[in-house]
Amino acid sequence: MALFSSSSSAASLARLPGFLRPESASTRIGVQNQLFSKLNQLERQRLQAANSSDSPFYVAHALQESTRDLNRYTDILPYKHSQIHVGTSVALQTQSQSSFINANRITAPPGLRTSLPPGWRGYIATQAPLPHTQSRFWRMVSEQNVHVIVSLTAVSHDRSRRSQKAERYWPAAGETDKFDSDLWVRNVDPIDSHEQVAYRHFEIWNPNDTTTDEKRQVLLVHYQGWPDHGVPSKTNDLRDILYKIRGWKAEQRQSGHKTNLMDFGPIVVHCSAGCGRTGTFCVIDTILSVLEHIQYPYLASPPGGYIPNAIESQTSSQVQEQAQRQEQEQGQGQGQQGEVYDWQSDRDIIYETLTFFRQERMLMVQTAAQYGFCYSTVRDLCQYQ
Repeated sequence: MALFSSSSSAASLARLPGFLRPESASTRIGVQNQLFSKLNQLERQRLQAANSSDSPFYVAHALQESTRDLNRYTDILPYKHSQIHVGTSVALQTQSQSSFINANRITAPPGLRTSLPPGWRGYIATQAPLPHTQSRFWRMVSEQNVHVIVSLTAVSHDRSRRSQKAERYWPAAGETDKFDSDLWVRNVDPIDSHEQVAYRHFEIWNPNDTTTDEKRQVLLVHYQGWPDHGVPSKTNDLRDILYKIRGWKAEQRQSGHKTNLMDFGPIVVHCSAGCGRTGTFCVIDTILSVLEHIQYPYLASPPGGYIPNAIESQTSSQVQEQAQRQEQEQGQGQGQQGEVYDWQSDRDIIYETLTFFRQERMLMVQTAAQYGFCYSTVRDLCQYQ
């Protein structure tokens, strides 16, 4: 698919970020394929060290007897250095299995940390929960202060039997799942939605906690129309999802559930294996966050009345200090920070972002088509017609 038509106006093209303009090499399909091949070459080098316990890309721990059946696929495994661990609940202590979960923390690329909002919390990239790991998944959501889950795959509605790709892991509309004595999840929607893009709403809480009666609000975005190993035919649905999440967070603050950016943890993103479609979403959402934060002036008008930069405009010095403190605690404050992204430059921040994300979870953005879709979607977000 060509990025540009012969009728493109010079003024319209000049409003695009530099790396998306036709004179930039990164807009050419051949160059994109070369860059993607380079990413795959770097991936192969990392995987050569996957069996070395001294390597940050060690994965053999995920195939031990106690953890092997916690993986949906035995060839998509979490790098040890960025792996998420779930807590030591009573339920987990009674099992022989450890606190293992096939999930990785995805943090800000070092060179873009000054170009992202101070409260940007990144992602947890994970596989679709298995029937016997649903409780573990929701405990991760609870412990990591997650408020948004993005599911990018169709699911089987038989929760007790493993399907080929994914199973429903949430309670039906109006029902409550009591996963453990200290972990309850309620679906607060009156009816189930079967739309291609469904927005589901949950409350999660610990009924044993007598210090508060607050229940955390969780939004689950379910995009069922994204084909495995492929890409959507249009970018509209994904654009709407990106702004729906931003609008929902703004509503949470306005309603008093949350008061500032730091109240929201990372976004949990999964497809089936938690790499191809998952990585594509994470890259595109990150680039949009960069463009919003640097106040790129030509973002396309978002649906639903959401105002870009509304989240960032509420950022205070107190929030910035809190963000920096949390980054230091998590080791995110280390490394070169980089200059603030200049959208007029030809700096390819899609390639830059994916290069780093692939160091945190294997095969993020799995196919050349998905890599090209990142460019197409960001271009459409930039009001290009």
